[in-house]
Amino acid sequence: MGKKEDDSVLNDFEKLKIEILQEKVNEIFRTNKDPGARIEKMEELDFTYVEDDYGFEEIEEENNAEPENERQKKLVPYFENQVELSEEIFLCFCEEKADENTNLPLMRKYFRAANQNLKNLLIYGLDQYPGRIDLLDDLGFFHEFENILSILIKYYTQACIDQGNLDTFSELVQDFYYATNPDGYEPYYALRDLFEPWTDKRKTIDFLIEDAEEAEKEIMESVDF
Repeated sequence: MGKKEDDSVLNDFEKLKIEILQEKVNEIFRTNKDPGARIEKMEELDFTYVEDDYGFEEIEEENNAEPENERQKKLVPYFENQVELSEEIFLCFCEEKADENTNLPLMRKYFRAANQNLKNLLIYGLDQYPGRIDLLDDLGFFHEFENILSILIKYYTQACIDQGNLDTFSELVQDFYYATNPDGYEPYYALRDLFEPWTDKRKTIDFLIEDAEEAEKEIMESVDF
């Protein structure tokens, strides 16, 4: 078996472990109403209970979240593989996200679970409406729960190419950086090669590179080795 085959087997094994662990965690929250009992069961799975900004209360909110309006009642069956993706489903998603009173725990639940139908919906939206920053933001958030770096690079790169407003372009490039740089990708340098030196987009990227390098230099100089 070659290295690629070995890597594929290892990746599949790791994904299976994560899926099994996720199901065990969900079962704990379904069958244990007492927070103390949940903590005890989670610790049996080698989790360490830590009080932080995102804790058991938020997870409980997500697990208990139910659809509260007609839009949500259309979205949940889609996420649960009961209906097919359509323009109506996509528009329901967009309207729900734009609503000031959106059911955040319900929406977060499907992001956190790396729901594949949610991912397909975001990709569908970006294919239909390239460059939509809200969808790119959602795709970046999804990336926190499933590594979709190549997909993220594809859609951010195309959005940067298509964007005509220079201010929006600058913000978009920086969003691209924050979404992918933690994974080791260097979007500034990748984009730099796409635009000719005399263009405004190239000048903007050169400025962002210079600014980032200067910030890194200041950080290095401030560190006492």
